[in-house]
Amino acid sequence: MIRRLLPLLVALGLGALAIFAGLFALHRTFQAERAAAIGESAARRAALEQYARAALARSLAQRLQAVEPRITAAAADPLLPAADLLLWEGDAQRLPRRARPAPGDATPARDLFLALVGDGPLAEPDDEPDDEPWAERLAARAALFSALDAGDAAAIAARFRAVLTSLARYVLPAERDLPYLLALLDRFAAKGRPDPALLRLLLHDGVEDGRGGRVESAQRRLLLRRDALTIKDFDFLVAQVRRLGAAAGVPDADFVARVAEAGPAVPAAVDGPTLLPGGFYAEPRPGGAHGVRVAAGPLLQELTQEMRARGLLSLEDRVDGELLGPVGGLAPRVESPAWARATAAADAAYAQKSILLALCALLVAGVVALALTGQHRKQRYLALKSDFVSAVSHELRTPLASIRLMAETLERRLAGEARARDYPTRIVGAVDGLALMVENILSFNRLDRGRWVARREPVALADVLDRARDKVVPHAARPVRWQVVGAEGVRLQADPELLELLLVNLGRNAVQYTERPEAVITLTATRGRGLRLDVADNGRGMAPGVIKHVFTPFYRAPESAGSRGSGLGLALCQRIMALHRGRLGVTASGPEGTVFTLQFPPEAVL
Repeated sequence: MIRRLLPLLVALGLGALAIFAGLFALHRTFQAERAAAIGESAARRAALEQYARAALARSLAQRLQAVEPRITAAAADPLLPAADLLLWEGDAQRLPRRARPAPGDATPARDLFLALVGDGPLAEPDDEPDDEPWAERLAARAALFSALDAGDAAAIAARFRAVLTSLARYVLPAERDLPYLLALLDRFAAKGRPDPALLRLLLHDGVEDGRGGRVESAQRRLLLRRDALTIKDFDFLVAQVRRLGAAAGVPDADFVARVAEAGPAVPAAVDGPTLLPGGFYAEPRPGGAHGVRVAAGPLLQELTQEMRARGLLSLEDRVDGELLGPVGGLAPRVESPAWARATAAADAAYAQKSILLALCALLVAGVVALALTGQHRKQRYLALKSDFVSAVSHELRTPLASIRLMAETLERRLAGEARARDYPTRIVGAVDGLALMVENILSFNRLDRGRWVARREPVALADVLDRARDKVVPHAARPVRWQVVGAEGVRLQADPELLELLLVNLGRNAVQYTERPEAVITLTATRGRGLRLDVADNGRGMAPGVIKHVFTPFYRAPESAGSRGSGLGLALCQRIMALHRGRLGVTASGPEGTVFTLQFPPEAVL
């Protein structure tokens, strides 16, 4: 069988390999299309992100350039806001300002102020020989107060300039300098009735001393030297500055804001433009760094709007990402739902095409399998047909030889011989066997080609069984006991000729395939849903592997115990039952015999 199928196997194998090679090439093409679609989106994303990085660096540099004058001004003026500015000089952070009063309960500045205001006891200059600036200030203060007491305007002006000169010339410790200035202004405001503009200069703006020097205002002095005071002294002096300013109408909103200002520590060790923790953008400068605070959200939103205005992004696209670290290494992300949809579409198209390829491969495999199965069945059919021809030839040749021999013997007038007495019976039996075989072949051919239409008519089951018995029992090779149960009164709408042919075949098989001295055939009719007719024999039974093939045309069970036949009897019986819309099957088979069951539908029972 394999040798016969070998050419077909080779042809199918080569064809399948060619088709699979083509499918594999298509799969590679589909993979390349998917990769190209995804790569196109990735390339566009990379280009837009590179643009976003450059635009981000440009925007940050412009922001810092715009606040450079503010950084310079805030570094020189402690009253200017600087919470959003960054200035490092050397190892010191000057902006945002981080100076804090020192902790502690000591109040030397408060005590000195109260002493100066109340003319309390002060340390004499002789007691502090190394403190000449302090002695000079006390002397200038005393001279000013004498002029105030005398009411001499010219003297007051001259003594006041001397005080300013002393303030500009010497820098004293904060716990002396600040109480001295505030106590002086308190006394001067109370007795000298100074111009409010002058008090504004002394408290807020600062004033020239007339000799090229400058006296910083009390507010600036206090802010610049807060870290040299204790918290209690600082709070006390702040209260005095505000009290003096309120009496003279001096604005102090900026002063109050700077008192409450508390800037964070910002690292400034940057080698290039960098976004630092805390939201500061910084650039290195000689000896330090400059920077400005930026908000990542608005910055990215501005960048998104810019790219949309340039037609680089659609309305549903946006720029996102974490802004921290060197600007050159920032990785802003461009988020676009369109790219996600394009990637999903490419994946879906690739999946659909892959499924189609898989289905094509399965189809090819199915075609190959069907071709092999069809060829195998064809070869098997041809083999069965060949076996059938051989069997029929043998089955026809043997009875014909017997008939010829017996006829020749009779011709020689051996009628008086005892051994020749049963020749006529045997001749008739052999002829009946041949007639049944020919009838089976012709009937099967007609049914198989659809040329036989059942001639249904009311028929008594008992009559059909009697006619079948008359064709089986008289000419059997051994005694036959034919038993019928439950058939009386049963009438069917059936073709009597076909039904008789079916029962004769079952009866002849029962006689042929038994090894017992007497063949027993029991036919049992049972009414129920339709009619069930069991045909039981006492033959040798069939193996399970044989039962599933017994209704196959031309199939003959393996030869044993002289079994004979064409292989068409049971196949013909099954077709006759199908023509009556019934079923035929083997319900039991074993050493005690076999039971064939005929199931007629309800409409066939009258």
